Amino acid sequence: MHAAFERLIEHLDAREVRYLSNSETGSIFTNFRGEAGTYRIVAMVDASVELFQVFGFSPVMVPPGARRAIAETVARANYGMRLGKFELDFNDGELRFQVAQVLTEDHLEDEVIGRLMGTTLAMLDLYLPAFLSVIYGNELPEDAVAHIEKGRPELHDSDDHAPDSLD
Repeated sequence: MHAAFERLIEHLDAREVRYLSNSETGSIFTNFRGEAGTYRIVAMVDASVELFQVFGFSPVMVPPGARRAIAETVARANYGMRLGKFELDFNDGELRFQVAQVLTEDHLEDEVIGRLMGTTLAMLDLYLPAFLSVIYGNELPEDAVAHIEKGRPELHDSDDHAPDSLD
């Protein structure tokens, strides 16, 4: 078993998190409850490319008629996002958030595990209402994302650091 995967297991056991594991794929599966929903979380250590990934899955499958609008919502949510990204599978409507960290010398620190799993849960919980309002409330993607991000400038890069001109 990969040392980073062992560290992931130790981290979850120490916090008494219930999970299923697959040592062949280096992955764990668990559920976390947020304020807006309950999310399936998959954390994976990919030893072949030295990568730790966390995927968080929305509790809602996007209906075919809403996929284009949700794709726009995803693009608007992702633009300038500092850590992670939303993804939409156009074929089956699966909506997820993904974040990753390159492993250094087979090490995986508690802080990295906590930050990536916490970020995944927080982003799903923050943006799920926007996705739902587009799917079921016929809200425009631009309005749904703007409503979520209002007052949350820390979510994205700021243009404040850009120079006004090249002169």
